[in-house]
Parts: sequence; structure tokens; C-alpha cells
Amino acid sequence: MSTSGSERKDSLRLYLLTVMLSVLTGIGLFLPEWSFPSVMQSQYWNGLVAFALLGIVCDSTFLPISRITSANVRSSVAFIPLLASVLLFAHPWPMLMSGLAALVVDAFVRRKPMIRVWFNVAQYMLAVGLGGLLYRLLGGPVGLVDFHFALLPFLALVATFFIVNQGSVALGVASLGQMSVWESWSRIAGGSLLYDFISSSLAVLLAFLFTQLQFVGLAILILPLFFVRHMYQMNLQVERVNRELLELMVKAIEARDPYTSGHSVRVAEYARQIAREIGLNPKLVDQIGTAALLHDVGKIYEEFAPLLRKEGRLTPEERMLMQAHPVRSAELAGTIAEFRGKVQVDIRNHHENYDGSGYPDGLTADQIPIGARIIMVADTLDAMTTDRPYRKALTLQRALEELAKHSGTQFDPRLVAVVSKSTGIRRLLGPQLATEPIAVASMQRASRAPRIRSQIGS
Repeated sequence: MSTSGSERKDSLRLYLLTVMLSVLTGIGLFLPEWSFPSVMQSQYWNGLVAFALLGIVCDSTFLPISRITSANVRSSVAFIPLLASVLLFAHPWPMLMSGLAALVVDAFVRRKPMIRVWFNVAQYMLAVGLGGLLYRLLGGPVGLVDFHFALLPFLALVATFFIVNQGSVALGVASLGQMSVWESWSRIAGGSLLYDFISSSLAVLLAFLFTQLQFVGLAILILPLFFVRHMYQMNLQVERVNRELLELMVKAIEARDPYTSGHSVRVAEYARQIAREIGLNPKLVDQIGTAALLHDVGKIYEEFAPLLRKEGRLTPEERMLMQAHPVRSAELAGTIAEFRGKVQVDIRNHHENYDGSGYPDGLTADQIPIGARIIMVADTLDAMTTDRPYRKALTLQRALEELAKHSGTQFDPRLVAVVSKSTGIRRLLGPQLATEPIAVASMQRASRAPRIRSQIGS
């Protein structure tokens, strides 16, 4: 399947999801009875304008969610004034304000494509509308004059808002073919779920201050709102910096060998994709991705430098020395407490062959951790589809033939079957590898190398 065809299918899925959300939003917007304030109720109209502007300002100060960079998913603290509006204004005004905030920010600040603007407007309105409906059904008080608080209806409002909001975005990411709904939802919520619920209490304080002090109350809460935003920003920055430091370390190691530049980052991408497609949970996907990124870090030791710089094939003695790198890599990764255990074991065993002929421990079949089996396939796939000193890159079809040839001996047959059918792997590799011709001599040289990874030492 070509990339362009896949993109068209992804766009169609997002379009259909958007239409579905819009229909549900329309039902939620027009079925309940509308409440219109009179023209003379200036306090009501001023409040509507103030909260609409506050929602726009809060949503404009968005933050990228580093856990889903490819889908350009962002987060903001706009949920605080939107939740507060449900406590203050009758239906349909909270829904309309949330839709207006999403429309203005996405269309004029973020300048998103219209389909994504439409999607975000619909999911914002649906989240606020369903949350507000449940809030009122449970007896939650609504009013601008006297403030009354009911805990259970408010908790139902908050839970419904986040389930619909984050769930809709997770469906949107999944519709783009990048990851499963569960994984995208897990990454969107990430470690911020507790922050979200704690920060939601500011909506109660915001509603109270507005009923008591009007615009002065809004001004008082501006600073705490942006303090909450700063907390989110710091959390996301720590995640991003940690990831970038790992990638920087790996790039520094790979700089010693021009033929493996970017190798570990690509292997990590392939490994994550394979792990997703066999249905592993998001935490395990992340662990396998980290192990794949670090699978060759042991090559930083000086003993491997001459082998990495050598052009051509390794001698038996050199190959024996190179076979020590999984153990050295695992030992180095184990110096970081977070990587001890699953990540460290996957790194150590990523050269174990399915039939038991691999190293360092000679494990077979299911004795080999699933992460290590995945890295074995991802590592080999990248080795075959990139240029090496002794041959040019193979096409994807030729690489798949090699994987199939050694399925059950070097590779887990189930993983080979998954990779052979994977549109996600094709998307990551790019269409050029499926069509680019290769020299017959290069193919012949590759076919004489049944244990490709053992020969190149990747």
C-alpha cells in the first residue's frame, strides 16, 4: 500500500469521526431546552463574554504533548474556565463558549486544517455538553447570584469532560493510523491525570469568586491559572529533555560509524510499531522502544571502535568480540535505575535467535523476552534497508523475503507475519524502498548472508 493511499484512508477516517462527533454535538446542543437571558441582564451577558475570552486566552497558551509528537496533540488549561461556566450559566451557553474557544484558537492561532478545527470544536462542545447534562441531572446548582456547590455532580462533570475530551482525541489519533485508541489515550493522559483532577478544583474557586466579586474575582484567579499551566509545562519539559538526552547519547555513539547513523532511532520506531500491532499495552510499548533505542549503547566502549570503523566483513575473532556488545549495553543501561529489569533484559537478549543459536545465553522461542524478539526483527529490518559497506540497501520486498526465509530459525514467525502485513512499517520506511531497484550483485551478496545481523554486528 502506498503512503498516499494510506494518508487518504486516514483522512477519511478522521472525517467520518468528525461527522459522528458533530452529529452527537448537535443532538446535545438542540435537544435540551435553551435558556435565554433577557437583554437587560447585563451581568449575565458580561459574564458570558468574560468567560468566552478567558477560555480563548487559556486555550491559546497551549503546550505540545511530547508523548504524541507526530500527531501534533496539544494541551491547555482551558478546561478550568469551561468547567466553571457549567456552574454559572444555563444550557446552551457553556457549549457555545467551548466551541467558540476551539474555533478561534484552532482557526486563527494554531491555523489548523479545517477538518481538525471542525473536529476540535465538536469534541469540546460534546465534552462540555455531556458533562453539563450529567451535572444538571444529578442536581448540580447553576447560577450567577448565589454560589452553591454539590460535590457528586461536580465530580461527574469533571470525569465526563475528561473521558469525552481525551477519548475523542485518542480516537482522532487512532484514526490517523499512528497507534491504537488505548495507547493514544494512555499517552494523552500520561502522568497528568492527577494534575487534571486537582486543577479542576480551580473551576469551583473561579465560579465562587465570580459570583462574589465579578471581574475582580476573575483577575484574582489569573495567576493561579497560569501557575497550573507552568506545572504542566515543567512536566512535559522533563519528559522531552530525558528523551532528547537519550537520543543525543545514542547519536554520539553512532557518530563513530557513518553507516549506522540514525540506526537506533529508526529501530526504536520500528520496534514500537511492531509492539503496537501485536497488541502490547502502552507501558510495554514504551519499554521496548527505550530498549531498542539503547540496544547498542555498549559499543561506546573503546574495544569496539576498530570493529565499527572496519570496512568489510569481520573475522571470526572480531565477530566473537562484537558478540559481547549486548551484555555491555545491558550493563551500561542498568546504571540507570529506571532501566533495570525489563529494559535491561530486552537489551541483553536482542541477539538471541528463535532456534537457540543466538547469543549471549542461547535462549529459544518463548524463553526470549518478547521485547528482545521484536528488537531482533526491527534491528535486522533497518540493517537490510540501509546502505552498508559491503552492499547497498535492499528494497522492502527483498528485506521481507529475507525475514521470511529465516522465520522460525532467527526470527519469531509471528512477528515476521506481522511485519509482512504492516502498513505502519511501510509508512515508516517510506515508499522509495518498495520501488527502488537494487543491483543484482548486491542481492546475491545479501543472499549469501543468512545470519545478516551476526555478520554486520548491528
